[in-house]
Amino acid sequence: MKNFIIIFITILVVACSPAEKVDYLSKLTIERDSLKVEYRELGKKLSVVELQMAKLDTTRKLVNVTVEKTEFMAFAHYFKVYGGIKTDNNTIMYPSASGDIVSIVVQEGQTVGKGQLLLKIDSDILEGNIEEVKTQRELANNIYEKQKSLWNKQIGSEIDYLKAKNNLESVDRKLATLRTQLSKTNIVAPFSGTIDEIFAKSGQLVSPQVPVLRIVNLNEVYLKADIPETFINIIGKGTPVKLSFPSIKAEFDTKIYETGRFINPANRTFSVRVNLGNENNQLYPNLLGMLEIQDYGNDSALVIPSRLIQEDARGNSFLFVVNEDNGVAKSEIRQISSGMTYNGSTEIITGLNQGDLIIDKGSRNVSNGQLIDVLSE
Repeated sequence: MKNFIIIFITILVVACSPAEKVDYLSKLTIERDSLKVEYRELGKKLSVVELQMAKLDTTRKLVNVTVEKTEFMAFAHYFKVYGGIKTDNNTIMYPSASGDIVSIVVQEGQTVGKGQLLLKIDSDILEGNIEEVKTQRELANNIYEKQKSLWNKQIGSEIDYLKAKNNLESVDRKLATLRTQLSKTNIVAPFSGTIDEIFAKSGQLVSPQVPVLRIVNLNEVYLKADIPETFINIIGKGTPVKLSFPSIKAEFDTKIYETGRFINPANRTFSVRVNLGNENNQLYPNLLGMLEIQDYGNDSALVIPSRLIQEDARGNSFLFVVNEDNGVAKSEIRQISSGMTYNGSTEIITGLNQGDLIIDKGSRNVSNGQLIDVLSE
């Protein structure tokens, strides 16, 4: 019967004139549009009825879900590297002269000022030599003054005058050298800081190759780390850094102070430096620190918890959103493309709009088009 009706309509359409065909097509179009409206309305009514039935049917339960609302927010991605604390004021002191240590006038842990005496080496021989040369200078100076006076009166020879002058200058140079050597028997602090360790002992014979003590100043320190060369065009001076020290449970938000201009051929890295204040002296040289350096940022990104993203058998990313119509809530599968992920959050590039309700709890228990009951947490 159905086939007969189709054949009849076909014959009728073929038999019609062109004008009749156009008129008939218009009627069919109107009828189709009307049926579509009725279909949509019936679909809405059907959904409402199904929802009411599901709520009343104790044998059929709606899937309870919670939702996350998408909003634009700032998003940043960081990568991790490790580095060590350093200070420019961390110096092992070596004597400039040889001799026995007469006295060590500081103790480990003591705070000292720049130029303060730390250690004294025996200088008796040098002091005796200086006194001897002072006597020689006095004689050389008297001879020079007399020769100079005679030469000014055109008495005597120029050679005698020049010899006397040269002898006095030679003694002065010798005296200056001895005084310089004498100053080196006193080891003084090159900067203000703390005596970290004393290696030498009183009475010990030391030489310029023997370390005697270490002095450090931890008020200003910096962290240095090696970065893979692939980031050389991404990070630079002023790049934000999250810095943490697990050993002392300390964290800082800071910025890169400077980047190196040399690629280490051994490991293809370049160095970065982060300056740090150290008022409490809690950061010690060589202390290990972890740097999280920002390599991407977006001030207006759609960001969702990474745990909500699922993958199908082909590796495509998707998630479920709430599709609500006339009070009827259904789950809707939404294909997405994502960007970077950091600290449990992922930036969504395409597939979501601001204000979309993403199914959170219960997302693993729903399928596309399934009736759901959205709970408020």
